[in-house]
Amino acid sequence: MTAIEGASALDRLGPVLSRHPVDHRKRWVNAAWALVVAVPAGWLGVWSAFTTSGGSAGGNRAIGLLIGLALGAVWIAAVQIWRALRGAPGEYFEVRELGLVHGSRRGADGWTWDRVTDLHIEGNAVNRLATRLGNGYRVEIAFDDGRRLRTDGLAAYAGDLGRVLLARCPQVALRPRIPWWGRTGGWLLAWAALCVLAIAGQILYIADHPDHERSKRTAAGMTTVTDVPGIGEAGFALLACGLMICFIAAITFVILFFRGRPYRRMSPR
Repeated sequence: MTAIEGASALDRLGPVLSRHPVDHRKRWVNAAWALVVAVPAGWLGVWSAFTTSGGSAGGNRAIGLLIGLALGAVWIAAVQIWRALRGAPGEYFEVRELGLVHGSRRGADGWTWDRVTDLHIEGNAVNRLATRLGNGYRVEIAFDDGRRLRTDGLAAYAGDLGRVLLARCPQVALRPRIPWWGRTGGWLLAWAALCVLAIAGQILYIADHPDHERSKRTAAGMTTVTDVPGIGEAGFALLACGLMICFIAAITFVILFFRGRPYRRMSPR
């Protein structure tokens, strides 16, 4: 059984009650602003790390904040670009009397309300900053033909769309949903352990490549001694970023493991 297709078939779903276009253009704007923040912050943080020797604790914290800000902004830009590429141009949702329509410039499909097999809605649609990024609200819908639809706070009146779905699909609205970290279980600790091993490996690599002195005898019979770094500046920057990423990832996996314990107790044995 396929989705309802064609203008006449969509008309069978009844009149349009509300329309919710998805503003994908705002994702590109968000990504551009994130990169505007990331590039100077990252450059200033890395430049300060290599040009400041023996700095104060406050200066080191400032460098860490700049690098952390740059990494966070790059992550935001990457997520926004991925979601913009995944979304269809001109995407919209229509709530009709007898069902839901999802369309774009490529065409439109429709489903009656009883064909919704799974529904997940979370977040606060009135959180301005998070909603601008699309992170403050999320809607996921699954149908009996295998299709899955996703949208977020960048859909116009996303909160109204979520409330209508909950009211029109009581057969799935109250079904408990277990997030992925609640289903992953011990794998989260295994991934955290791998991150810790990666951190240990990078620290051992740095310890095995200390700075050393190199002596060279000149033609005049004099000996010159020069300091040779064990790891170049570019390599040290990569290792520093790798250490930070692995450290944050390890902590995140451990937190998600403990957050998922209540969900695992809900799962059938």
